[in-house]
Amino acid sequence: MTKYIVFTQVFLILNIWLACSEKTKPEDPAVWNKVKIDLNRLDENGLAGPPDGKVAVNYEFCIPASNKEWNEVKKIDKTLQLYKDSKGRISCDKDSWLVVGSTHQKNYRRVIYELAVLDYVKQIQETFFE
Repeated sequence: MTKYIVFTQVFLILNIWLACSEKTKPEDPAVWNKVKIDLNRLDENGLAGPPDGKVAVNYEFCIPASNKEWNEVKKIDKTLQLYKDSKGRISCDKDSWLVVGSTHQKNYRRVIYELAVLDYVKQIQETFFE
C-alpha cells in the first residue's frame, strides 16, 4: 500500500510540473523574413570574422515610442540600448524609437527570433557605428 501511495504522489507531482512548465512554440519560418542579417556567418557565441579578430554584430529595429514596448523588448534582449532621438539607418519615424542590440549573447538566434515575432517590430537589420 505504501508503494502505491508513493507512486501516486510522484505521478501527481510529475504531471503538475509538466502542466506548469513553459512550452516553447515552434518557430514560424516566415518570421525570419523580417531579419535582414546573415546569421550564417556567426559562430555559436554570436561572433563573426576570422579566429583572431572575431566581433559581435550589432542590429537595430524600431519600436513604438512607448515604455510598454521598450520594457517588453528589454525582457527579451538584455543587450538592447534605446535611442529616442535617432532614426538610425533603419529610418524610424517620429512616433518610434530606435533600439540597438548585439549578437554577442547566449542563444542570440532565439533572442532575435523572439524580437522579430513581435507585431510592432517590422524589420531587424545590421547596424554599423561610424
